Amino acid sequence: MLHEDKNKQEKYILASQVISFCLLAIVILVAISFKDQLIYQVGYYHSTIMFFVLLPLIALVRFVTIQYNNLIIEYVINIFYYIISAVFLVFLPSSSFEILLIMPIIIMALKYGTRHSLATFFCSFVVLFYISYRKDFSSIDSDLMYAIVFFLVAWLLGNMRDTETKILRKLEKLASYDGLTDLFNHRSFQGLIDRELAKAAERKGALSLIMLDIDYFKVYNDSFGHQKGDLVLKQVAAILKECTPESCYCTRYGGEEFALILPGIGIDRARCVGETIRSKIENTVIPGMEVLPKGRLTISVGIAEYPFMANNKEKLIQKADEALYKAKFVSKNKVEIYYSVFDELSLGLMDEEKDLFNSIRTLTMVINAKDKYTYGHSERTMQLAQKLAEKIGMENESVKELIYSALLHDIGKIEVAREILNKPSKLSPKEWEVLKQHPQWGADIIRPLKSLKGTVDIVRHHHENYDGSGYPLGLKGKEIPLGARILRIIDSFDAMTTNRPYREGLTEAQALENLKNYSGLYYDPFLLEEFAQMFA
Repeated sequence: MLHEDKNKQEKYILASQVISFCLLAIVILVAISFKDQLIYQVGYYHSTIMFFVLLPLIALVRFVTIQYNNLIIEYVINIFYYIISAVFLVFLPSSSFEILLIMPIIIMALKYGTRHSLATFFCSFVVLFYISYRKDFSSIDSDLMYAIVFFLVAWLLGNMRDTETKILRKLEKLASYDGLTDLFNHRSFQGLIDRELAKAAERKGALSLIMLDIDYFKVYNDSFGHQKGDLVLKQVAAILKECTPESCYCTRYGGEEFALILPGIGIDRARCVGETIRSKIENTVIPGMEVLPKGRLTISVGIAEYPFMANNKEKLIQKADEALYKAKFVSKNKVEIYYSVFDELSLGLMDEEKDLFNSIRTLTMVINAKDKYTYGHSERTMQLAQKLAEKIGMENESVKELIYSALLHDIGKIEVAREILNKPSKLSPKEWEVLKQHPQWGADIIRPLKSLKGTVDIVRHHHENYDGSGYPLGLKGKEIPLGARILRIIDSFDAMTTNRPYREGLTEAQALENLKNYSGLYYDPFLLEEFAQMFA
């Protein structure tokens, strides 16, 4: 919008200059009418050349000025204007045409402000004095009046332009920057990332996006109030500015969330930037930080790269946000690069299965929103399951099935109410019966995917106990699929070692001791022993 307004202003000024040169042409024609005197002084042919050569030349130079807006060229045009004016106004008996000397002053005042308008006034004054001198100061009274008027116009219009420029700059800053942190605001973020992605696509280069969120910021705000919270936001913003590489952009995305746009920077360097920021903020002392759970201010960081991880703005933001979500809800105070086993998993699906798979992926995201614990739990379970499967020598295809099962094993919780999933106290018998249905519901959801048929039984039976006391079917011993027996151990271990709203998590040693108490009852003794050796 501002660019369009500036173009309009340029057109108005160009029109004014064209009109002023047309008026000057009239002066030349009037002067030529006194040709006897003119021929005697400068020669008729000289005047003709000036009229038919210099004016088109000035018009050409003015066109260049429109394209490049060069101040030097603008002064050159004004000098041409004054030379022609000085040559021809001398021969006019009336001084009324000398008012044309005000046009360059008006134009320079409107374009460049007081300093240049006063410089142009000085040029006009010199020309005015020259004309008056050549006429033996016969019109000195009117010339002095013109000089005073020229000065007032230069001073008044120039100062008005300077004031307007300051106001426009303030408005642009208000529109583009966050008033609290002095970083680019969300509106600017959208424009900047559109522009830089277009450049990256044109140059076939990389662009990384870093999303950052202050951990436990609500706790700090609730403890000390929003004014103290604002000071923390300012402090974090200052660190981000300091650590953001040159030619990159630091923005306040919203609330306590920030975003860094890193044109031309790949994922490895972006990780270094993220780690530098995370470490610097972690080591920053802020008043009252002892109220925070870890006794210090920390941030979670998510990173995604274009075009390697996403091919447009929406996907890039989504994937950086997913990486941030993972960093925040799995451990906090961490830099996480986007990775999704879903992307890897989708490569092996048949075309007709991809729509259904995308629906399952969406359901998983819904579960994450309903139960924040589930997201990190599934990720950690997947990693531990892969390690145990490789330790006991499972085949590659079976390991893959186990990984996918670990990721999807809680998908049936989509059918469970949020109140049950996040209940801080013990579940009632009725609520417990609802929760026990989630393995069967999960198996039913993924069953239509033929490419994932090996995962169905693992998901359905991951809560069966080795002694037959589990659910949903009460299978026991080797009747339970191997993958389900592995998940049974790891699922319990992760639940024991993770902090929940109603209790603190156990240490790894304490959790392993608890698991051993139920060896042969809930858990396969051989698998449990192998699992324990992973922590030895």
